[in-house]
Amino acid sequence: MKIVIFSDLHYSTVEKIDFGERRKLAGHAEPLLKKLVAKINDIKPDLVVNLGDTIEDLRDVEADTRNLQHVWKLLSGIKSRFYCVPGNHDMLTLSRRQFLDIIGYETSTFSVDIGGYHFVFLGLDDKETTMTTGYKMKMTISQSDIGWLENDIKQNKLPSIVFTHFALADDDMKGNFWFDREPQRIEAFLDNRDQIKRVLKTDKNLLGVFSGHQHWTKTIIEDGISYHVVGSLTENLKGDGKPDGVWLEVDILDKVLKIKQNNL
Repeated sequence: MKIVIFSDLHYSTVEKIDFGERRKLAGHAEPLLKKLVAKINDIKPDLVVNLGDTIEDLRDVEADTRNLQHVWKLLSGIKSRFYCVPGNHDMLTLSRRQFLDIIGYETSTFSVDIGGYHFVFLGLDDKETTMTTGYKMKMTISQSDIGWLENDIKQNKLPSIVFTHFALADDDMKGNFWFDREPQRIEAFLDNRDQIKRVLKTDKNLLGVFSGHQHWTKTIIEDGISYHVVGSLTENLKGDGKPDGVWLEVDILDKVLKIKQNNL
């Protein structure tokens, strides 16, 4: 089983300035994505997963709709089985329903079985708007989706992997450009992650959890569960004007994950 995973494309027709420094290189998003799609089609993986923040919100429903529609057409060029979870920027302007209608999904929380493995995709609740900045960054997975997850774990007998946008494992965020400060640190994680992790600890078949959002790549082991954070395609970690272009190849053999980080 081979999986390709990428995250945080942040496609936009407008470059943004954040904290006085360009970090999300939106102008590189389309050529990077086209290059990645070509590589994916050459590799022919069994599964491809996009961990969200496909677009960089412009606080304009029409503009965000156009951008997501455009990127989704590019993503439709992936010839392998492909799934996506929403990120916070995908749903800052658009509602969960608007996002799903554009990408053609009935729900953003679901599971699929492929090649003897069980893959779980956790969406976001779009009702949390508590950040003083107006950003819906303090986000949750809905109680109905948590109930669905509990039932899915009880029914599944296959080795499983979970995909979600926000990180679940706790980390001090030291050295992270976006979240190494207060109050931004709380924006780095799913707000009700403790509840989710209590559910995940009941899954004896769980091989690992993959998330994006934090714009760096690392692995944290917590309560015996491996949490893998995937870096961003368009982040500029070095500050040199070049996008990181991070994407992962994950090979599964005998219930063991072999993870390779690549850069476009």
